[in-house]
Amino acid sequence: MALLAKPGDIVVVRQRCPEFEAYLSEYLGISQVRFLEARAADPASVAKQCWSDPRLFRNLQEVLEAAGSLTLYAYLVTGHLWQLAEALAAAAQLPVYVAGPSPRISRRVNDKLWFWNVAREIAGQDSVPPTAFAFGPAAAAGQIARLARNSEQVVVKVPDSAGAAGNILFSAAQVKALGTAGLRGQLEQQLRATGWAGGYPVLVGVWESGVKKSPSVQMWLPHAEEGPPEILGVFEQRVVGHEGKFVGARFASLDREMEGKLAGDALRLATMFQKAGYFGPCSLDAVLRETPSEDDQLHWIECNGRWSGVSIPLAAAVHLLGQRPEGIVVVQENLELEAPYEVSLQCSSLGDLLFRRGQSREGIVLISPPHPLRASFNAAAIAGSQKRAENLMEEAFQGIKAGI
Repeated sequence: MALLAKPGDIVVVRQRCPEFEAYLSEYLGISQVRFLEARAADPASVAKQCWSDPRLFRNLQEVLEAAGSLTLYAYLVTGHLWQLAEALAAAAQLPVYVAGPSPRISRRVNDKLWFWNVAREIAGQDSVPPTAFAFGPAAAAGQIARLARNSEQVVVKVPDSAGAAGNILFSAAQVKALGTAGLRGQLEQQLRATGWAGGYPVLVGVWESGVKKSPSVQMWLPHAEEGPPEILGVFEQRVVGHEGKFVGARFASLDREMEGKLAGDALRLATMFQKAGYFGPCSLDAVLRETPSEDDQLHWIECNGRWSGVSIPLAAAVHLLGQRPEGIVVVQENLELEAPYEVSLQCSSLGDLLFRRGQSREGIVLISPPHPLRASFNAAAIAGSQKRAENLMEEAFQGIKAGI
């Protein structure tokens, strides 16, 4: 979220990285920004810590009193963010705004069960994969066994988890070997490993086969009185592993008919979200698969009513360039290293490939610092064409590997 900061802003992070803060200022001109650090070891969200930790709360209250008002932005709008706004406003007797919808509609839009029901109503009964809702562990195990009879793989999804974090995959062979009792025990164990708190229903569905592409429609939903939803770009996501973990994205290359269908469905869905009270960034994820009869079939998978690994770098690129880039590639990769690969080493390895605000019209933008416990590379290449952006990212990886 620091990529979206402007002079005078405060950025509250779970763990500060002075090297990344220096990079933001030196290369991207993101200066006159104050960073505050929450407690990294505290599992509570940063928003919750801001109103429960007297030190953080006092810092924010002082800024509010000096400025006369405050607007809170968050990766995901939750009740904790609204509680923080209420507490600050009460303490300072000054207005505090939240840049996002109510917690209720935020939860709804990010709930996979709700989204799949809405998608069926608006985009058609066949617009999502075959699915069922399970209201208990025995029912979930039964639904998995039923779907596994005709499908190679079945997925269980925690409704409010982010992306692949709540996906649990079972192969048909695994289901058969475990049996009903074993399947139930394995499911509960894996659910709890995702951070699931025991709530039902969960979603049980077919894990799509024959997937050719994973398109994502990036949108901005203004307040209803300010205009209709806007499509910012259609992206093709790159996912890996059994759970479908996001590792990158680029502008999609789809035929006109399929892109038109994606855009049409997305706008209808977004219009309903907007009428329900949602506003802000929103991405709709889908899969494009080839059926046994070799037809292309589009299935909607989930809605992300929040900032994302694509919308943040896209918004940052627009801000840095003054317009939407013609080419962009986003990567979120773990590197094959035993120790973290620091920001300074990444900068020295990338050299002239790095984007410099005021001097460049293309280049590599670091999106976040490397993971504190493992080597990672989270960056975007922006350029005047998609091919050029992809070439820049290839050069970047060559530079990173040479630096290692």
